[in-house]
Amino acid sequence: MNQTQALAVVCDLALSIGRENTLDALLGNALQRFLFHSGCPVGMVLKRCDEVDWLVCKVVGDHVLARQCDQTMTLPTELQREGHYTVTTPLRLHTVRHYGYALRLEIDDEYLLLLLSEQAVSHSLPLCQIFKPVLGNLGQAIRLCRDSEQLATRREQELRSMRRFNESLLHAIPIPVFYKDMSQRFIACNPAFSSLLDLDISDIRGRTAGELWPDACSQPLIAQEQLLLSQGVAQQRECQVCNRAGDKRKIIYFCDLFYDPRGQRAGLIGAFVDITEIRDGEARQRELLADSVSALSTAMLHRDRSTAGHEQRVSDLAIAIGKAMNLDADRLEGLKLAAMVHDIGLIQVPAEIITRPRRLSECEFALIKLHSEAGYDILKDIHFPWPLADIALQHHENIDGSGYPHGLKGDEILLEARIIRVADSIDAMLSHRPFRRCYTLDHALSELCRYKGSRYDPQVVDVCQALFAAGFSFNDRME
Repeated sequence: MNQTQALAVVCDLALSIGRENTLDALLGNALQRFLFHSGCPVGMVLKRCDEVDWLVCKVVGDHVLARQCDQTMTLPTELQREGHYTVTTPLRLHTVRHYGYALRLEIDDEYLLLLLSEQAVSHSLPLCQIFKPVLGNLGQAIRLCRDSEQLATRREQELRSMRRFNESLLHAIPIPVFYKDMSQRFIACNPAFSSLLDLDISDIRGRTAGELWPDACSQPLIAQEQLLLSQGVAQQRECQVCNRAGDKRKIIYFCDLFYDPRGQRAGLIGAFVDITEIRDGEARQRELLADSVSALSTAMLHRDRSTAGHEQRVSDLAIAIGKAMNLDADRLEGLKLAAMVHDIGLIQVPAEIITRPRRLSECEFALIKLHSEAGYDILKDIHFPWPLADIALQHHENIDGSGYPHGLKGDEILLEARIIRVADSIDAMLSHRPFRRCYTLDHALSELCRYKGSRYDPQVVDVCQALFAAGFSFNDRME
């Protein structure tokens, strides 16, 4: 045996096997090299189905046989015996050519390699022995390519399924939603978005906000998107957009980034929440401020039944103090409404803390103390004629600066907040709580005197005491 020739054959076959990464290319290239080294003109790779039937995977050199790829074939009796061997008798195959020679090579338990010729082929080398060590590598390569392709197919199916799901979801969402690429051009949108703009989806795709809206509408959107792209943090803002007819709609614009399968930024997704009717409704409701504030105050009743009527009682006493301090009618109206909503921030405090039947821990009290700022956040964007948000924020500030949330003192605290501070404390002391009995009126007034000048405005305390001395009482009965 010429060992140099044998080694060259093995190296060539090994290189051809390791070069390809798809199953079809692997089988085609491997067959070409096996045919070259065997001198046979036709080759095929088959996959075992059962004892006699095989699936044709790849054929090189015979067009008739090649058309049978992905079909099953029953091997001639001469080729059904296991092992590597040569057949030199006529073979019946489903083709127009008559083969009288075959080299049968088992790649592994699953795959078979046949090299065919019409006439016997003589070899200077023992091909079965030379090919044998390479066949194991070929079998492993076939399995790797097959598994990789199956995985890729499943992944593609999953991606198609996810894409169909996302498209269905996009169309089902009732609010306007869209996607943009990194250059801020529209990729896709749902019918709600195209309906808002009164444009076909085809007229939106590929365009920028500046091409769809005038600068007054588009610039705030573009600025928000630029901020998103630079900071990578989801953005939202209230702005206006208009349709083709120029009709303006008030919206809240939410936008965030989306990513490709490799985790790279692919663009941004945005959504419009149309708040036109909401904002128009707010404008109409400003004419009914008293009713609106009363509704906000009533909301606290559902959170803590034990404080029912608290806001109304605080409002009654605050108005009485304000009148005694000669506040004008407009300011008294603002004081009344502020007293009704001074504790509205408690809505954001967990109900189980508000209604806890014991004294609060430091952590729980710290949560309660957040209600002043929470109330401010709720009220600050509602355009009242009076500084209700600031009053709600300051109603737990102390005259000596020891209060919260900002430690204001003296005249830094609005007079209305100082009045509510006293009225709120009196009502709290005169009301029953799960963790203590209610104070007597004398006890409550003595507490006011005790903290006059530290917690409470001295003038407000004096007026409050004078009112109760003159017979002031709350209209409802406190338990």
